[in-house]
Amino acid sequence: MDNIIKIKDLSFSYQDKQIFKNLNLNIKKNSFNSIIGPNGCGKSTLIKILTGLINYEGYISIDDCYLNKENIKKIRRKIGVVFDDPDSSFIGETVIDDLAFNIENLTYSKNQITKEIKEITDLFHLTDILYEEPANLTNSTKQKVAIASALIHKPKILLLDESLHQLTEKDKKIVFDAINYYKKNYNLTIILITHNEEDTLSSDRIIVLNNQKIYLDGSVKDVYKEERKLKTLGINIPFIIKLSLNLNLYDLIDEIYLTDRALIDKLW
Repeated sequence: MDNIIKIKDLSFSYQDKQIFKNLNLNIKKNSFNSIIGPNGCGKSTLIKILTGLINYEGYISIDDCYLNKENIKKIRRKIGVVFDDPDSSFIGETVIDDLAFNIENLTYSKNQITKEIKEITDLFHLTDILYEEPANLTNSTKQKVAIASALIHKPKILLLDESLHQLTEKDKKIVFDAINYYKKNYNLTIILITHNEEDTLSSDRIIVLNNQKIYLDGSVKDVYKEERKLKTLGINIPFIIKLSLNLNLYDLIDEIYLTDRALIDKLW
């Protein structure tokens, strides 16, 4: 699988604090990656670097395009990004205005705009609120709209920077279903920054940052097996994995499970 993001010898300092030093990281196309780590390890800084909001030392290419000032507009068309504050993401006066904004700027025809809005509205369950103003929406719904707006133009990469924590459990399921739909049907690559380890269970890969470098890197099961290492960083093990590890100690199961349903089926 080709790498859609290539990071080589990335270095960055902020107010005399070294955040990254010669960091190397590749992200594969059509993959779901979660990045976790203690506060101050550079998770959100990495997102700002990838979106061209701050300068860096080293080399980064995104979809075979070198990340610099000359290419940043071209690169941003390939990316959908959502930050943690849903209010800052709202541009339109209503939900439908917000959804239409990105694709109107891409000179889509009226028929294309209608088609794209219909698809994203159905996926994110937004039909009943299309003409609502943001002031009338809950934070969970605003965040859901922000993620839908970031996806509507079918970017190659979706960056989610702590943008799931205000979602209700119901809305979170809708968002994950929609993201996985785009991953399957449009080859979307996802990078999720989160403090909630439960949100990483849908990932293909988890990257743990600490002390200017990659501390752990691997599949969900492989990373969360390193319970002692993660504990030193204040990172919790998701409940279903912790339960799997404990049951494994008693020889009741022989592998780690990532969903309640799979574990229950095995126990039965």
